[in-house]
Amino acid sequence: MALRTACGLFRLWLVFSVLWIGGVGVVTWWTFPSDELPVSWSIILDPGAPSWAVGTREEAVRSATLLALIPPALLLAFGSALVWAFRGFR
Repeated sequence: MALRTACGLFRLWLVFSVLWIGGVGVVTWWTFPSDELPVSWSIILDPGAPSWAVGTREEAVRSATLLALIPPALLLAFGSALVWAFRGFR
């Protein structure tokens, strides 16, 4: 039973991680800064843009990569710790 639970939680994590990374990719693509406008014009033309999306392309890619990969990694670590802790009660 415990092995099936751990396997099911891993599959659930995998599905949510793929959805999360895909969502971050889509949002980053929509808010990707253009090369034609300087940063100050991008802020003026789109004041509602998130601060991490305004700037150079390298900054946007770096921020999106961190935003896409760190939360799933932390969730995997937290879930593994919970499985490990609950197995100790057997």
